[in-house]
Amino acid sequence: MSAVRPDSAELPFTPGDFVGRHAELRRVDELLACPNNRLITLVGPGGIGKTTLAAEIVRRQRAMPHRTAWVSRLGRLAHFAETETVAAEVLRTVGTTATADASPIAGLAAAFNGGNLSGLDRPILMLDNCEHVLPGVGALILDLLAAAPALTILATSREPVGWIDEHLVIVPPLAAEQAAELFRRRAERTGRAIPQDQQHREVIEGICRHVDHNPLFIRLAAARLRHRTPSKVLRELSGDTDDRRMRWPAGATVGVEQRHHSVRDVIAWSYGLCTEQEQLLLDRMSVFATGWERESDEILGAGTELDDIIAVCADRQLPRNRIGQLLERMTERSLVSVHLGPTAARYYLLESVAVFARERLARRRDELSERSLLIRLRRHYRDRIAAGPAVWYSTQEAEWLEWARCAWGNILLAIESSLDDPDEAAVGLEIAAVLLQLRVQFPANAYHLFTVLTERVLEVTGRSESPPARLRLTATALIAWVLIWQGRGERSARLLDACVAEFIDDPATRENWRADADADLGLPAAVEFTWGVELFLVQDSRSITVLSRAGGKFAEAGERSAAIRSKTFEMLAVASLSDSHRALTGTAGHLADVVAAEAGWAVSWAELARLIALSRHADPRAAVAMGRAALARHLDGSHSWTAAAITHFTTVAMANVLAKRAADPQEPRTRLVGAATELASLEGGLVTLWRSMGMATEEVAILAGGNRFVAEVGRSILGAHAYTVAAERGARLRPERDELRRFMLGELELHGDTGKEVTGQEVTVQVDGGQEGARRDGAGPGAARGAGRDGERGEQRWRELSPAEADIAVLAAAGWPNSAISARRGSSIRTVDGQVASVLRKLRCANRVEITRHVPVELRERVTRETGRRRGSGEQGR
Repeated sequence: MSAVRPDSAELPFTPGDFVGRHAELRRVDELLACPNNRLITLVGPGGIGKTTLAAEIVRRQRAMPHRTAWVSRLGRLAHFAETETVAAEVLRTVGTTATADASPIAGLAAAFNGGNLSGLDRPILMLDNCEHVLPGVGALILDLLAAAPALTILATSREPVGWIDEHLVIVPPLAAEQAAELFRRRAERTGRAIPQDQQHREVIEGICRHVDHNPLFIRLAAARLRHRTPSKVLRELSGDTDDRRMRWPAGATVGVEQRHHSVRDVIAWSYGLCTEQEQLLLDRMSVFATGWERESDEILGAGTELDDIIAVCADRQLPRNRIGQLLERMTERSLVSVHLGPTAARYYLLESVAVFARERLARRRDELSERSLLIRLRRHYRDRIAAGPAVWYSTQEAEWLEWARCAWGNILLAIESSLDDPDEAAVGLEIAAVLLQLRVQFPANAYHLFTVLTERVLEVTGRSESPPARLRLTATALIAWVLIWQGRGERSARLLDACVAEFIDDPATRENWRADADADLGLPAAVEFTWGVELFLVQDSRSITVLSRAGGKFAEAGERSAAIRSKTFEMLAVASLSDSHRALTGTAGHLADVVAAEAGWAVSWAELARLIALSRHADPRAAVAMGRAALARHLDGSHSWTAAAITHFTTVAMANVLAKRAADPQEPRTRLVGAATELASLEGGLVTLWRSMGMATEEVAILAGGNRFVAEVGRSILGAHAYTVAAERGARLRPERDELRRFMLGELELHGDTGKEVTGQEVTVQVDGGQEGARRDGAGPGAARGAGRDGERGEQRWRELSPAEADIAVLAAAGWPNSAISARRGSSIRTVDGQVASVLRKLRCANRVEITRHVPVELRERVTRETGRRRGSGEQGR
């Protein structure tokens, strides 16, 4: 047997190609550190970088003492090669030959147990590209692990090997920044370096996103720069029928295996390993919306649940009871991606796979063509959407809403794909009308798109020989409702006028139908509702009458969810526009009713109406506490519209509180400045949030008026320049990360230009029910001068507290239990528990009682006041 020369084994990449993969490297290092982890398999779709990652791991392991590593690349073997053939290939590539009377497996066992290895060696064998020879390589792995006890095998494969003790490491797409960096590196190799300006950055990001952040596809896209500008390469990646990536000529062919020559070759390699039924299902799944993978491993608006796939794809060739198993197999093969949520698995195709499968589907001559599948898809999603009103404002609302939010891509596809046929467009319009009625929380930036799409569907249905008149009327009225919020009041008014013209024949009445809100002109409930909202948003008290009448008409028609929606806006109008007694009693009664009915989403809006009434007519501090509690208790970050409304009116209530405090000559200036800074940041964040949803707050009177009031209060304390700076900082809070809501709840601190969940120079602290900004330069409670009984040591420890922790420390010293602190601050119990634990640790206190010793002199009076408030409210300390 020849000498073993492992370091001469070819590594299949150059170091300059390696970017990112820090988490995967750490994971494999952890696994390799334990000798009991005998088989580690890097799994992922073709071109994702499994080989590159494995080679980097081998490179690092070879640099370590007592680590010998071999590399064997199996890509050249025929499909389904037997164990002896695979063993012979491994024997050849590791540079070892067997004796004449020994089998290849015996020769390998001898190499991995002796030869040039020392007694301390823990050898590694890298088996690259195993998916097409799994039966043969699987048996070989079992034999080798049994024959060589010190051996660890690192495999790469598009699906698991299948050994019972196999450790799988999923290789995901590159992060966005890493993908862009790889594209730039490859572009430089073509002699077409990419400028660093914003326009080119956006083009590069678009290209990388369309090729699924797949490293091989990125390299193939960058190779197109020899013949195309970046913007033209991006146009070739439409993801639709005119997508050209499958027509790209082969990239580099020297030193590259055949299966990696082109995007088509990469996917066809895996596709060829599938059974006929698996291929058929994959082709049919191409009609669904494609998905994408985020760095946070969260897929929003993407993916299709099993029941939805069955409803669209099943027939005699694909029996319903087989589809679940087929999906699991294709997920194992890395052709179908899956997101495992808390309650459901959602399957999706990445864009390149979908383009490949769509081409295959077009070549088929099955009964279920692409057109037939899309007809099925539209009707299925119409039926599921139509079930929404029945469960809205009930305990099943959250489940339905989560499904609709995750199905957003397919819902949008169902509407958009209906535009080619006026009769099919009616199905799309049915879907749109229900979603508008329920005000489903679409992804950020989707409201305007959805409005435009619905208007197009309305236009197409108008060309039908038998247009759905009632449906069109309802959808038109609902579109008008959305347009009001988008600041398109004139367009909304014209749509309402057109709806009214369908029911009023008299020209004079038709011209002046808005003049008398008390008169019932026989208008449909949907029209009455939109008119009522129109009046409410311009702060016209007649809205109360019109919304009440709309609710009655909805109730008579048996449209429960629409009736509750009308009642919700009626109470908002009552809270904002009626007298003190009616506002307070009406909103209290409505809140009690919806809570008793467990009316889901309506509870948050009933609390909003109550919050407005309290802020205007009673106790704005109580309104602030209610707003924070509503955000923390009822919202999970997906209800962006509701969160924005509650945050807006809570901020207005905070401005009310601050205006009263500013009139008190005893109020410390530093605390007023902190609270005004907080207000400015909230207002800036709200502008960004509303804008991301397509809402024009400056055109909606009730929102614009609140913003002006907040700004007037804040500027009166900070001055125009400082207020603007703070507002701009808040405007950088990111809606897609729910940062504004978390900032309002004290879960996020402003640090420099962005929101951070770590302590920084700019932080927040709640004082007397309001949230105040403070700095760590001696301007806030957390940096207050003065010592407790421990003198300078106590003062120094107190300074280590963030302002939020300092506020909690005061309440804890006053005997407030964590549950009461949570309600007071509008934070979760878990958050307060963690903050109290941090206070005890920083002050080095064994219990809450000892906190009192560290309270600075200037805050002891407040501790006394808070103790009285606790007793007055009946709270008992722990």
